Amino acid sequence: MQSYYQASRNTQIDQPELIGDHVADVCVIGGGYTGLSTALYLANEGVNVLLIESNLIASGASGANGGQVSGGMRRDQFYLEKTLGVDYAKVLWGIGEKSKYHAKELIDKYQIQCDYKKGIAHPNHKQKYCEESKQYVDHMIQNYDYKDMVYLSDDEMREVTGSDTYYGGSYDEAEAHCHPLNYALGIAKATLSAGAKIYENSPATSYKVLDDHVRVNTKNGSIKADRIVLACNGYLENLEKSLTSKILPMNNYIVATKPLDDETVQKINPKDIAFADSRFVINYFRMSADKRLLFGGGENYSQELSKNIVPIVTRPLEKIYPFLKGIKIDYAWGGKLAITMNRLPFFASLHNEKVISAQGYSGQGVALASYSGKIVSEKITGTGEVFDIMSKIPRPSFPGGRFLRNPSMKIGMLYYSLLDRI
Repeated sequence: MQSYYQASRNTQIDQPELIGDHVADVCVIGGGYTGLSTALYLANEGVNVLLIESNLIASGASGANGGQVSGGMRRDQFYLEKTLGVDYAKVLWGIGEKSKYHAKELIDKYQIQCDYKKGIAHPNHKQKYCEESKQYVDHMIQNYDYKDMVYLSDDEMREVTGSDTYYGGSYDEAEAHCHPLNYALGIAKATLSAGAKIYENSPATSYKVLDDHVRVNTKNGSIKADRIVLACNGYLENLEKSLTSKILPMNNYIVATKPLDDETVQKINPKDIAFADSRFVINYFRMSADKRLLFGGGENYSQELSKNIVPIVTRPLEKIYPFLKGIKIDYAWGGKLAITMNRLPFFASLHNEKVISAQGYSGQGVALASYSGKIVSEKITGTGEVFDIMSKIPRPSFPGGRFLRNPSMKIGMLYYSLLDRI
């Protein structure tokens, strides 16, 4: 089935394949949020930047995700304070908050039409999680002066979700949701207008770091650049083998129902907000602009996306909304994101800073990945202070390294999926 986002895209970006030998100051590899934003900011600084994408712009997770524009990092502040210390946790929180507002700044500055709307709720699927949710809301108010988040009781959460399967949880009125593909295409359009060159259907097959430049090879061409940026995320594969034990590709799936009548919409989402629940294998859902339920759930670590998406995703959908059992599914699709062992983003400079890498957003890339482009560009053109802060995040390897990471994760996922059901 086709992606709903592809069917409702409002911008067409058609760029040629890279053929022959080219020269640039910076070659960006990857045409998702990070790569596009990096190229945009570099081009605005007058840098001769060339971006190559293995498929089509935003054809990976950037054009296929849940569209949630979240602040902070992928892990909450309780976890960050415990593992990294309070001071560093607060610095990372500040960067995450800037990423959330930066997304809106891009939307406003470049007039990107992407159905941007405020509000994300985090419902608990188990009663025992509610006390911690209350404590977290209080903690954020008292220690971070963050007043955009409130706690919702069991009854309040069931009212906003329209589901009796949930208990209480938090609601953040400053977080947002959008049409992720149109957001990415809007950035791409701005990037081209700024003077960057973009080539589609031009996968990087290899690169070599030489004394005075880096040479990137594609199927039908090459790029000689002073520096390169790896912005491949779940599609990095073996392009840089030193990173493959740190980053694991993961497939995630979404369906879009037929348009729903106003009564059903009012029942399941009266506030027109987005949801991401407390399960380890998260269910996330919201309404589209044309009143479809967009529901994401289920994941795997196979090389290829599943060809049997509908039953994978409708199983949790029908558990949450049993009255939608058998609802017509008009679209079903998947995307390949990248997770890290600690679910925190992975920033690194390699080969004497000739190679800059930013990836591993672990499912929280809409805001953070597009802000990462600004962070990476500052590393290349300025001091790189924020990049250096992000690069200090610990980078544990997956058990077994790059050869055994998939089997070990499958075992772990089975365990946590079982806990979700208990």
